[in-house]
Amino acid sequence: MQKHQQIISLYSALADDPTKAFGWEKGRGNALALGYKEAWFEALPSQIWDYCAAVGNPFEQGEIGSGECIVDLGCGAGVDLMIAAFLTGPKGRAIGIDITPKMVDKAKEHALLAGFSQVEVYESDFESIPLEDATADVVISNGAINLSDCKQSVFAEIYRLLKPGGRLYFADIIDTAKAKDASSCCATTSGTDWANCVAGTLSQQKLMQIMAEAGFDEIECTKMTGYKTSATTQGATFRARKIPSEERSKAHWDNVYSTKDYTQVLWHQRSPDLSLGLIEALRLGKEAAIIDVGCGASLLADRLIEKGYEKLTLLDLSRTSLEILKARLGSAADKAEFVCADVTCFRSTKKFDLWHDRAVFHFLLHANERKAYFEALHAALKDGGKAVISTFSPTGPAMCSGLEIIQYDEQKMRDELPKGLELIESKEALHLTPKESYQDYRYFIIEKTLD
Repeated sequence: MQKHQQIISLYSALADDPTKAFGWEKGRGNALALGYKEAWFEALPSQIWDYCAAVGNPFEQGEIGSGECIVDLGCGAGVDLMIAAFLTGPKGRAIGIDITPKMVDKAKEHALLAGFSQVEVYESDFESIPLEDATADVVISNGAINLSDCKQSVFAEIYRLLKPGGRLYFADIIDTAKAKDASSCCATTSGTDWANCVAGTLSQQKLMQIMAEAGFDEIECTKMTGYKTSATTQGATFRARKIPSEERSKAHWDNVYSTKDYTQVLWHQRSPDLSLGLIEALRLGKEAAIIDVGCGASLLADRLIEKGYEKLTLLDLSRTSLEILKARLGSAADKAEFVCADVTCFRSTKKFDLWHDRAVFHFLLHANERKAYFEALHAALKDGGKAVISTFSPTGPAMCSGLEIIQYDEQKMRDELPKGLELIESKEALHLTPKESYQDYRYFIIEKTLD
């Protein structure tokens, strides 16, 4: 709390008097030295440049297109935010986030002064930003991420905000001392050191490592800017891309099925008796069209084919798992259609009587992914068709295959279901793993109601 108060105090003073000496470079001259373009000086009101406390030029890291949505973390009085609004144009959005109330007010004032109706500014920290998933085409920041004492949470939040394939362009202060970073937190140092961009800084290597762990790709430190706040800190610019979730998940599961014995992974069922029992209890008939999403290398396909089900579709994100399944089925593989796709993007001209998912839905951590999943499910089912979905229950594991999951009980699943899908049954189940341990699952039977 002391750290936040020191940061807010310092930047409130800058909002009140941008000409005051703070011990580091700012203003129009600093912007010119960092490569800000003449066209931006001409386009924006001259008085806003007094507030420019840039440590680098994020706009050198890549293009911003007309009509794109740009989120500026630590927008301050809005200099970079106004540039973003200028570049994205009236059909785009330029959204500023800042923790200092006076800076939020100043940024709004500057947007009015510049005549930009596409600018929005919110008071918030960087770890819980009041914007929806996949809002931004580009996230920018300039000397602000170092002010957070949990960089992992900040980059996870940036990842959430970016659209698939979205870009991150930012400038920040890094630690150039030779000592290794023990962690991303420096909570034992004084609030003043945080506010002056000395504490909280990480090495280039550590910062890029955290970005990679958050899911970013094409990570690059593009230059050192020469901007200094102490003898062991310097400005640097970075860029990265959000790996689309489909690419990230595909790589994970292909690696699992390429490097592990699938009969020994904890989720493997020696016999899919519970799913078979639920399917047969629905009395669909052997001619029913059934899709098993996230089929992996499950034995369910073998058993369904053995029992004479004639219209089977097997969908998985991992091509490797599908190849394993095809090889195991041998000549019986001709009795099924194999689809390699992300279930949240799946669209089919076929309509199914049954949608079966033993353990895909609980991997969908973001609301937009779950929404897309149910849109795909609803579109794929016939009217009156059923879905059997299984997840870990609240007493089950919190992770699977090294990935976080969401546990579901009956009420939580009801809360997720959109109009047109009704939960008609829910039951607990125990799964005996290949390691002779037990995991708590819950099965949900859902019906597509008449539109």
